Amino acid sequence: MSRVNVLLDDVAALREVLKNDKFDPVQVAVLAEAAGANGITCTFSSEKSPIRERDVKLLKEIRQTFLNVRIPVDEQIVRKVLSIAPDMVTFVRVEAVGGHVLPVDLQLHLEMIEEFVPDLQANDISVAILIPPQISGLKTLSKMSVDYVELSALEFTQAADTNEELMALDKLQSAAVGGTKLGFGINCSGGIGFEHLEPLARISAIEDIIIGTAFYQRALLVGVEKAVQEALTAVRLA
Repeated sequence: MSRVNVLLDDVAALREVLKNDKFDPVQVAVLAEAAGANGITCTFSSEKSPIRERDVKLLKEIRQTFLNVRIPVDEQIVRKVLSIAPDMVTFVRVEAVGGHVLPVDLQLHLEMIEEFVPDLQANDISVAILIPPQISGLKTLSKMSVDYVELSALEFTQAADTNEELMALDKLQSAAVGGTKLGFGINCSGGIGFEHLEPLARISAIEDIIIGTAFYQRALLVGVEKAVQEALTAVRLA
């Protein structure tokens, strides 16, 4: 059964925009885990990113489940996470303007990631890469010793109609099954709402479903504990 992994980036972004430390991603992580969330994820991209280095260090200390830290392909950031040693590092592309998280450009960054992988794994840090749900990208990664692939679900979650949605879901399923056959664990993220949890969880190869913005929209109405429980229920219905 798929696991529910809560993304903390939106809380950190609110903290920065409102300049109010009461919007604390670490506290939200504590509440989410206490409510049954299976893991937590955050994006640490630079000294100026909404998720601060101090946040990541505290999350490592207090986390009760699983900590996945998304980072850009950047040597300085890799050194920092090596010293913190989260459970997993996921390489992503972070837009300079807006900070949106996108799949890695494998042609541009593959060699550099290959250099980072041995040190990360030697420190018991699993390595993942965010990519689109394409078999070609999976075949490229099959030459590397990465542990997980995080599939972008944006094509599915942003589909214009039911037909597009079904086609995108089929692509995700094909990529998830293909990635499993190549020896990768499979995670999934990208604009995921509560309505997407059940169909994604039906793809048995997907291990972690990472939910962010939609989770906080719901939590504002019902609280973090109930929002986590509703997400877990949706996954269990698959």
